Amino acid sequence: MKKFFIITLLLSTFIFMACYDRVSSGDRGAIDKETKLKGDRTIYGLACDGCSDSVIVFLPNEGGDPVRYNIVNAQKNHQVFGDIEIGDELALLINPHNKNEATMVIDLEQMKGTWTFQVIPKLKPSATKTEEEIMASMTDSMKEALFVPREYGFTLKSYHQASPVGYIVKSNTLEDESPVEYPKVTVYTGWHIYNGWLYIYKDTIDEQGNRIPDDQVGHDDGTMVFLSADSMAAKFGKKVMQYHRKANAIEANRKAQEAEAKVAAKDTLKKK
Repeated sequence: MKKFFIITLLLSTFIFMACYDRVSSGDRGAIDKETKLKGDRTIYGLACDGCSDSVIVFLPNEGGDPVRYNIVNAQKNHQVFGDIEIGDELALLINPHNKNEATMVIDLEQMKGTWTFQVIPKLKPSATKTEEEIMASMTDSMKEALFVPREYGFTLKSYHQASPVGYIVKSNTLEDESPVEYPKVTVYTGWHIYNGWLYIYKDTIDEQGNRIPDDQVGHDDGTMVFLSADSMAAKFGKKVMQYHRKANAIEANRKAQEAEAKVAAKDTLKKK
């Protein structure tokens, strides 16, 4: 009886360990997939003590000892993005002909946050009046109330999550009769670095509310141009987009939201 109990206990232990290994391996696979896209040659890790304008001391995410990378040429080529501090998460591209040289350095910690650019509304097309005639009929106070700039952009978060910036909550349910219109807000849901490029992924749900397959999710991809504590620039296609940092998405459009509330209040009084 005692031998049977010991054998049963050993079998249970082996089964538990086998399940634990499978779960652990599965978890690691999921994390690796989230951290690094397939085909991405970028390496990721932390900045260590000893970093300077010519050297990056780098602790890889895979573990091991810190590695020193020469970044003299990267500095000359303006390929070091961000003000690197000890403990910051970094993304590096390594020279394929010199394993001790990083050709690009991106401070991922500094990339996180809310980045916006300013947009101005445009007049809606009119079948009876030209833009000049519409503008001439407006008072200065009307123009000031209508042409309120808004901040568009995105918030880059940890774990490769992102969210859009630009939505303004309407203060009433009346039909929008404003003579101006703003550009459509692009909905972003995620982001990654891919071989030095910035990929910002668009909405994963289509207009009918259906889930878009992962391999069909759209994205905007651009090359880094500049990154500092309060400014970022990236080239998407032929256009360089310049962003400035905001405290958060709510603060980004606080003034525009207040202006919308005032306009909505006036519209409500007119309708009564």
